[in-house]
Amino acid sequence: MFWDHGIYGVDFFWLFILVIVLGGIVSRIIRSNQREKTIRAAIEKGVTLDPATLGSLSTRTSSPQDARAGLMTGAIVTFFVGCGLTVMGYVLSMGGESSAFRGLAAVGGLLWCISAGLFVARLAIGRG
Repeated sequence: MFWDHGIYGVDFFWLFILVIVLGGIVSRIIRSNQREKTIRAAIEKGVTLDPATLGSLSTRTSSPQDARAGLMTGAIVTFFVGCGLTVMGYVLSMGGESSAFRGLAAVGGLLWCISAGLFVARLAIGRG
C-alpha cells in the first residue's frame, strides 16, 4: 500500500500528535485558571487562607516514589509493546512478507532499549 503525503498520509499522523500536545497544554491552563479563581473567590469572601489550605490548592508535587512507579510502569508497557510489535511482524511474515518481520522486530528492539533506559532511570532515582 502506498501512502501519499496528502491529507491521509504522514501529515495526518503529525496532526494527531499536534492535537494531543495542544490538548494537554490547554488542559493544564484550564486547571491553573480554575485554581486561581477558587483562591480569588475565597479571598473576596473574606476567608483566611492558611499555608495548609494554599498548599492543598497548589500544584501537586510528586515524590520520588511517584517518579519511580511511573518509570517502572513506562518500562513495563514499553517492553510489552515491543514484544507485541515483534510478534505482529512474525505473524505478518508467515504470509511471505519477510521485510515485515525485520522492520517490526527492529522497532520492537528499539522499544526494548527504551524500556531498559526507563528501568535504569528508575534505579537511578533514590528511594527518598
